[in-house]
Amino acid sequence: APPRPPADRHHPPNTLRMTMTPIASVATLALTLLAFADGTVLRNRAQQPGTATAMAGLEGEACDQEEYSRYKTIVCEVEHACGCSETVCELDWCSTYVHEWKKEFGACTLKGCAPPQES
Repeated sequence: APPRPPADRHHPPNTLRMTMTPIASVATLALTLLAFADGTVLRNRAQQPGTATAMAGLEGEACDQEEYSRYKTIVCEVEHACGCSETVCELDWCSTYVHEWKKEFGACTLKGCAPPQES
């Protein structure tokens, strides 16, 4: 008979194999559950509409003509009257006022203000 390798005094071969089996089983189960949970989360995200599409729908324009007309009246005319440049106004209250309204109008700020017409 072939010689047997020396046994580890602290962990005989059969005991080591028996203790690793439950640990390996628990680790495999945990990894499986994590993979399943992650796939479920990703699938749910893909099925739910994003904030922008949920609010605006898939059709339409973010800043239609009526909204842009309001933007020009509320923001552009005040900017001109207050002597505002891109980031600074001559009057302090105008800076805050214009900034808050630009946040409200969102997409209309991308269209910007036309240069004021001389009368």
